[in-house]
Amino acid sequence: MKIKYLPAVIASLLSVNAYATTNDAEQSYFKSTSETMHQSIVNKIDELRIYASDANNVIVENGKRKIEVNGQKYYITDDNYIFFDLPKPFLDETAFRNVFDFIDNDWELTWYDGGMVVVNKRFGNYDYGNGCLMEYFPDGTVDANGPTHVALETTSCKVNDFETTQQYFSNGTFITAEQLGVDNLAITAVERYQDRLFVTQDTNPAFITILDINTKEIIGRIEGIDTPRGYQAYNRINEISITDGRLYVSSLSSNRVDIFDLENNNELIVSLGSGTGSWSGVNGLIHAQASAATNDYVFVTDAQTRISVYRQKDLTPDNPNFAKRAGFLTFEGKYSNRKVQMHTIGDHLIVSTADRGYFIYDLTKVEQALIDGVDLAAEKVVSLNVQKIDLDNNTLVVTFNNRIEWHDAETFVQNGFEFGEPQKTIKALDGKAISNLKDIHFSNNEMVTATSERISINHLLNNEITFISGDTIEQDTIKFDQLMPTSVTQVLGNDEAHEVLTNRELRSVNINSLVQTKLLDNNTVQITNYAAKELRDISSELKLNGVNKWFTLGTIDRIPAYAQIVLPLSAFSSNYQFNSANHDGVFDLADLFTSDIEIKDLFEHRFSSSSDEFAQKLSRLKPTWEIRFAGTADHKWRDMNGLYAREWLIIMTNFAHLVSSDEFKHVWFNFEDIMDYNMHAYAGPVDQPGGYFTAEDYEYYYNSMLKRPYVNAGITAMGGGLGSAGIMGVDTWMFYSHYYGQWGIIAHEFGHGFDGKSYGHNTSFANGGNGWQPLMTVVANYHIRKGDMPYMDDNINGFYKEENSAYHYAGISHGKRKHRSESHMYPLDEYFMTFSDMPQGWFAHSEQFTPKALNNQERMMLAKMPIHGDDPYLCRFEYTTETGSTTLHGYVEAVDDTQYRCTGGEEISYRLPNGDKVNVASSVNEFEWLSLYSPEQKGEQVVTDNGQALCAINKTDFYGIGFVNSGSQCTQQPEVFWSNGNQWKFSNGWIDYKYR
Repeated sequence: MKIKYLPAVIASLLSVNAYATTNDAEQSYFKSTSETMHQSIVNKIDELRIYASDANNVIVENGKRKIEVNGQKYYITDDNYIFFDLPKPFLDETAFRNVFDFIDNDWELTWYDGGMVVVNKRFGNYDYGNGCLMEYFPDGTVDANGPTHVALETTSCKVNDFETTQQYFSNGTFITAEQLGVDNLAITAVERYQDRLFVTQDTNPAFITILDINTKEIIGRIEGIDTPRGYQAYNRINEISITDGRLYVSSLSSNRVDIFDLENNNELIVSLGSGTGSWSGVNGLIHAQASAATNDYVFVTDAQTRISVYRQKDLTPDNPNFAKRAGFLTFEGKYSNRKVQMHTIGDHLIVSTADRGYFIYDLTKVEQALIDGVDLAAEKVVSLNVQKIDLDNNTLVVTFNNRIEWHDAETFVQNGFEFGEPQKTIKALDGKAISNLKDIHFSNNEMVTATSERISINHLLNNEITFISGDTIEQDTIKFDQLMPTSVTQVLGNDEAHEVLTNRELRSVNINSLVQTKLLDNNTVQITNYAAKELRDISSELKLNGVNKWFTLGTIDRIPAYAQIVLPLSAFSSNYQFNSANHDGVFDLADLFTSDIEIKDLFEHRFSSSSDEFAQKLSRLKPTWEIRFAGTADHKWRDMNGLYAREWLIIMTNFAHLVSSDEFKHVWFNFEDIMDYNMHAYAGPVDQPGGYFTAEDYEYYYNSMLKRPYVNAGITAMGGGLGSAGIMGVDTWMFYSHYYGQWGIIAHEFGHGFDGKSYGHNTSFANGGNGWQPLMTVVANYHIRKGDMPYMDDNINGFYKEENSAYHYAGISHGKRKHRSESHMYPLDEYFMTFSDMPQGWFAHSEQFTPKALNNQERMMLAKMPIHGDDPYLCRFEYTTETGSTTLHGYVEAVDDTQYRCTGGEEISYRLPNGDKVNVASSVNEFEWLSLYSPEQKGEQVVTDNGQALCAINKTDFYGIGFVNSGSQCTQQPEVFWSNGNQWKFSNGWIDYKYR
C-alpha cells in the first residue's frame, strides 16, 4: 500500500506511543472524537427528558404531547424521548441541528424511524449501510453494551484503511472455434487441471477437447467410453468437474456420468448410470446434468426431483460400468434441460441452477440419511439469479448476466449462504461488457471465460494506487458555456438512429447513475446526462475496482438534459491527482493513467451535487437497473425512437423513486397487514416454499428487485404490454398517462421480470389483481398526489404534443391526461394520512402552519373556494361591527411570504348597520382554515355553526360561500351581498363539502 497520512491531526497521539502506526493513531483519534460526540448527544437527550418531565413545559395538540426547542415543536414519547418527524425533503437536517446545535458540518444527520443517524463525513465508512455510525432510537434499542437509546458503533470504522492495490485483468488471449477444430462453438463447461484446459462441445456427437493452456494446442480429446456392449459415444455433454485428479463428465442425452483418471492417461474409472447408456433400470440416470465429489461421496443431478448419492469406495476400476446408488438428496421439480453446477464448500454442498437459485446441503448429515434410508433435504434454498459459480480455494467466483463477483467462501457460509458485498467486481473484459457467459474458471490469478464466440484467457495483475491522507488540491469547476461546441452533442433526439438507440454500449444507463461517466481511453472522458432536466453543480465521482473509496473526477457547473460531453482527462486534472469524494485525501493516479493498462473498464461511477436538490434526489435512487432500449422482435413490437426512449427513462426514473421511497419499504414489509392479503410466488397461494411470502421472502425479493440486472424497454402495440426477464414493453398511451396515475400495466410488465427472472400470471409479481400490480398502482398514485415524484409535469418531454405526432405509433387520447378527483382516496392514501399531523375540521391559523409545510396530499385536504378555476383555500373569520360579531367566509390571500388573511374578495360585500356596504377581510393571520380530513366524520357534510350544510357557488361573474337553507338552496345571511347589489340565493349549480 502506497499511502501517506496527515501528521498534524494526530501528532499528539503519535507522541504518546512511539510504536503506534499512523493508521492506528487516526483510528484512535476518530474513536475519541466519536465517543465525545456520542456523550454530547446523550447529555442533550437527558436534558430534554428532564425538561419534558415538567408538565408545564409540555404542549398537547390533537391528543399528542410536544415540547418546544428553540422555537420549534417536537413530539415526545410516553417516557419523554424526543421524536423527529420525517424530514421534508428527506435530507433536510434543520430539525436535528435545531436540537443538537453543537454538531458541526463534519457530520451528516439523517432520519430513521423517528430518530437520527449520525455519520462523520471525514472519517470512516461514509457510504451509508457500512456501519461506523451513531444512531438515536426514541423507542430504544440494544447494542453490544446492552439497552440504549443512542447506539455507537466504531468497530467497523476504517479510517482511510482501504485496499490500495488495484487489480485488473490484462488484455486476453483467445481460442476460437477454428483452433478447436469445429465450425461453431457449443461450449457448456470449461475446467482446468494443471496446464490442461478441458472444453466441452455440446453437440451430437459431443466431445471434450483437451488443450495445453500455455501453447493453446490440442493435446487430446475424450469422445466416449469403451464398454462390454461396445463403444458409447457422447450424445450431449452439459457439465464437467474435476476433483482430486478425477474428471467427471455429465452427459445429458447419454444418461450417465463417466469418471476418468487424469493422472493415468485419462483412463475410465467407472461410469455412473444404468450401464446401458439409457435411463432404464433402478440404477439409471435420467438426463444426467452435473456432479460433485468429496473424499466419501459423488453427487449427481439428473432430470428427477432428487440428487443421486454414490459412495466413492464403490467407484473403482474393478466395477467399471456399474456402481450402485447409495441414496438420494431431495431437489426441485423435474426439469430435463436445466443448467446445474455443483461445488463443495467445507462441509456443505451448493447446487446452483442457472437463473433459479441454489440449494445448500449439510454433508455431515449425508451418512446418517443413507443409513436411515431417507432422502436428505436441503438446509436452505436461495432464490438468486446466478449464472455460474466457480470455487478457487477459499474464493467463490460468481457470474451474473452483467458482471462477475469475487466472494470469500468463509464469509459466504457465515452470512447464511447468502452473497454480501463482493471483494471485487468486473463488468467487462477485453472492452466488452460481461454478458451470457457459458462458463468460467478462475485459478492462479488466471481467468478463463467462454462465450458462444470464443474462449478468453486473462491474467489478474496488480497496480499500486497512491493516496495522500488529509491533503486536498484545488480543482476548478468546468463552465459548460465555455466548452468547445465540438465537445458537446445531444443524445436521444427524436431522429436518433434505431441502431444507435438499441446499442447497449452507446445508449444505456444505470438508473441510479443518470449522469454517466465513462473513460473512453486513458486520456478521454465522456459524461452523459440521461436526466430529462438540466442539472447544476454536478460532480462526477469514480471508484476503482477493488479500491473501496470514491474520488471526484471534477465538477461541471451545469449539464443540459441529454447532453453528452467529451473532454480530455487533462481538463479535470493535468497531473492526474483527484480529491477523495469526502475530502479527506488525494488520489495520485499518474502511474495508472500513464501506463499501458487499458483502464476504461476499471471504474465504477456515480455523481453528486452540493446545491441541486433535483440532482440530489436522482443520486439517492436505490435500484441499480441498467436501462436498455429494445429492438423490434416481431409484429407485436415497434421500432424504438428517441421520443419513446426519453419517456422510458422518465418512467423508470419515477419507478425507481417509488421503490426507493420509505413509504414503499414500509408497505412492502408490512404487506399483509396493510393490503389484507399476502404475496405469493411460483407455487401459488399456498403455505409452502414458493407460495405465500415469509418474512425472509419479503427481505429477499426487496433486495433482489433493487438489484435486477437490467430493464430492456420496448414499445408494444397490442392493447396493453408484454414483459419477461429479457424485455418489457407497453403501448403508447401509457407513455403520457403515467403522469396521471396509469401505472398498473407498467408495473405488471416489470413484474414479469421482477428481479431478472421471469414470472407468470399465477404469481403475485405479474397478476392483474394480486400483489405487485395493485401495490404499485396505489403507491404511484400516492406519490403523484404527494407531489414528490422526480417528474410530475408531462411537458418536460412533451410526449403528447402535436409537434411529436410524427413519432407516435398511436394517437393521443387527451382524456387520459387527467388526474383523479381530489376526493378520490385509495386505501394507501387513507393509510398514510393516519400518520399525518394534519389538523381536522376548522382550525386557527398559526405561525407553525402554512400550506407550504404540508405535502401535496395533505394540501388536498384543505377545502377550496371555487373561483373560476383559481380555487384558493376556503377560510372563515369573525367580523365585528358596532352591534356584535358574525362569522364570514372567504378565501385565503397571501399578504407576503409569512402573512395571510381571509377575504371575501371584490365581488362580496357586507352591509353595516348604518346601511353602508363594504368589502371585508380578516386581520392578518387571524382566521381559520377548513381541513376536510376527518376519518371519524368521513362522508359527512361540513356544517356551519348553525348546523346548516356549508356550500359554494361558482357562476359566471360570481362566486361565494354560504349555507343550504330548508329549501335546498345555497344562500347567505341577509347582510352579505354580491357585486350587483343583491343578496344571493341559488337552487342549483352549487356544491357542498364532505369530510374525507
